[in-house]
Amino acid sequence: MIRKSLFCSAFAAVTLCAADIHLAGDSTCACYPAPKAGWGQVLPDYVKSDCKVFNRAIGGRSTRSFIAEGRWDKLLAAVKPGDFVIIQFGHNDMSQREKGRHYIDPVGFCDNLKKMISDIRAKKAIPLLATPTLKCIFRDGKIYDVRLISYRKATLDAGKSENVEVADFYDICVKNFNALGEAEALKLFMYATDVPNCKGIDRTHFNIHGAHTIVQWFIDYCKKEKLPIAKCFK
Repeated sequence: MIRKSLFCSAFAAVTLCAADIHLAGDSTCACYPAPKAGWGQVLPDYVKSDCKVFNRAIGGRSTRSFIAEGRWDKLLAAVKPGDFVIIQFGHNDMSQREKGRHYIDPVGFCDNLKKMISDIRAKKAIPLLATPTLKCIFRDGKIYDVRLISYRKATLDAGKSENVEVADFYDICVKNFNALGEAEALKLFMYATDVPNCKGIDRTHFNIHGAHTIVQWFIDYCKKEKLPIAKCFK
């Protein structure tokens, strides 16, 4: 975990949060009608009363398309000094089927994250990188992934290079999914719903129960690691 004191002692001494949280991400973080839910959709249930959550995550976007479509500029326009901006991508950045729109290799992905960090700091706000959540795919009784791991590493590299905190959702998922086992872990996903095009198929997107579970793991992690954003949580 990468650490840096990103705000002055006077700001840190404030008891209430006084900062808002902005989210940039893909479908795993976005908002949907029930029973589907991204983790960012339920995050407002866990923040202090003086903290607002602005979720600009949207399905099917990578760092490349999120920037190119002007969504990043819209997010930045709403950020004020002292706010937190959580950045989580990877699922669409790795999509080889979308080379002209979404795909970007891990090196370019890391560069995009660095650009976002620079933009956030220019607004005197606090960036927090998050590695991608995992697909619920098991092999030989353990969670299995050979593609997102490169984007997890690129996220960690960007955090290390720019001295930015990284919330390692990837590692959180590995540990908790393995502890649950495949059958129980799948209950967190749309795989376990009665939605026809998701039931028994979708191992990527969360149902409402899953979104709440993922957020609780995330908040526990932030508090345990004493990340600055933890002050925003109840």
